[in-house]
Amino acid sequence: MTQTVMRNYRNGPMSVSFKMPQGMKPYNIIDNDDEAEVNMYGEVVSEIPTDWWGDRIEGMYIVLADFLNDMERLKSKSKVTFHINSPGGEVFAGISIYNRMREFKGIVSTVVDGLAASAASIIAQGGTRGHRKVCNGSLTMIHGASSFMFGRYNANELKDSISQLNAIDKSIADIYAACTGLDREKVKGMLTKTTWMSAQDAVDNGFADGIADMGKPVTMSINKDRSIMIVNGIPMSVKGFMDIPDYIQVYEEVTAGKQPDVIENIQTGGEKHMTLEELMKQEPELVDQIRNDAIQSAQTNTQQAVDMAVSNELNRLKSIDEIAGKIADKALVKKAKYGEMKMSAADLALEALKSQNDAGQTFLNNMKEDVRNSGSEEIVPAPNSNLSAEEQAQKDIMDGAALIAGIAPETR
Repeated sequence: MTQTVMRNYRNGPMSVSFKMPQGMKPYNIIDNDDEAEVNMYGEVVSEIPTDWWGDRIEGMYIVLADFLNDMERLKSKSKVTFHINSPGGEVFAGISIYNRMREFKGIVSTVVDGLAASAASIIAQGGTRGHRKVCNGSLTMIHGASSFMFGRYNANELKDSISQLNAIDKSIADIYAACTGLDREKVKGMLTKTTWMSAQDAVDNGFADGIADMGKPVTMSINKDRSIMIVNGIPMSVKGFMDIPDYIQVYEEVTAGKQPDVIENIQTGGEKHMTLEELMKQEPELVDQIRNDAIQSAQTNTQQAVDMAVSNELNRLKSIDEIAGKIADKALVKKAKYGEMKMSAADLALEALKSQNDAGQTFLNNMKEDVRNSGSEEIVPAPNSNLSAEEQAQKDIMDGAALIAGIAPETR
């Protein structure tokens, strides 16, 4: 029997836990009479992701059902502008939002403020032709759908998953081909190899109709293990993304409470250096970003340490409970669990054996003392026959042989 535990089709990153910047929402809607503006800054999901224990993974999530409900009141507006800065997410959620945008009666304008990766790039195609913009310095990324699978699968089930992935990729390719004018086979090739596009690349390939000038440059950096990208000051998970451009600056994860004395000058690729004071004057947003990253990193590391300690303690108590029933000394078991010097199950077993050995030795010593005190050692046993010692020994040998042969010994 095959048991399926988890199967999740995505067109975005694997979720990574991080604290949301204070006051930041994954999306907000500014309703302005006959027009509206929507800022989409989170990961698109069908529901909030959870870890193995069922606890919510911290992050910025645009939950599909809630977002579609909020979009409903915008359908009749003369113009709705969607500002996108998102790593994508679940493919079906992205396509659902794209389809709802296409139902709007007025003009739908999409602007990629920083990043439109994966499913977010599908949402960016929901804009009315001629009204899809990308900011200079932004990135657009497209790739094929992937599936996170956990469990046991037979060959037919794996074939079924491959079939579904192929069908999803076909749907994605159809949307991109229709919106960009590119040949479907070319789109498939771009999906297969994962394609990152600069603002100009997005325009050249038909994924945008023009470059927007928002009055300030796009800021983009990534942590050392390339799992979290910070775009315009907003952290987002990019874990699992392939071929992330090497030119994206790697930010230093600074220990909370400690600031670096010297930070590389980003404009010169590290050839020159500036002091922290100089950097604060020239790049105040970057300095705030580094500080926030340090605080978030410290919080994450602290929580991970707490979770690990709790898990280890639960495993220790569980291991002790598994052998406690075989140990007579319940006080020793309690001491092992909650005493000043806590023991592992192995330590408890060793102590129990030593305790039992000491008790056994004490019992034997007491028995010997009782025998000496009783005077029984001075009693000579009476002979139980008239045989001499030599004859008795011979008889014992013969009786033993008879027992081995299965013959009742002779009684004399």
